[in-house]
Amino acid sequence: MAALPPHMVFSYWVLLWFILYYFKLTSFSPKLAITIGILENIVLFILMIIWGTSLRTILWFVIINTLIKIMPFYYLRNESYTLKDVYFTVGLFCLFIVWLHINKQSLIGNAKLVYDSLIYGKDSTPFMSLLHKIENNFKIYEVI
Repeated sequence: MAALPPHMVFSYWVLLWFILYYFKLTSFSPKLAITIGILENIVLFILMIIWGTSLRTILWFVIINTLIKIMPFYYLRNESYTLKDVYFTVGLFCLFIVWLHINKQSLIGNAKLVYDSLIYGKDSTPFMSLLHKIENNFKIYEVI
């Protein structure tokens, strides 16, 4: 199965938003979206443990989410949640849903692809796919 492109995973939209915020290219804070993402990842982490996901996949999951969610959240830790940020978060999420439909996907179908990829170690989310390719390249060099 081919990897989902980053534009089909809401976490990467939020990561881009954080980068824009960090460089002061927007005044809307992504703290709420990152907080919700972290809470969702805690649930997914528990599901991965319950379903017996490989330690390799869990380790990569933790590393990736530390980089794309925990570190940005730490940077934003002293900021308050504001109503304008809530509205922007909801608006961006609605735009994401429209984007999924334009690309002939549903939110539930998209979430299932992401969850199945992570729980069953299919490596079809963007960073997991990249890490899998890098890992395979190192295996090729070990044989030579």
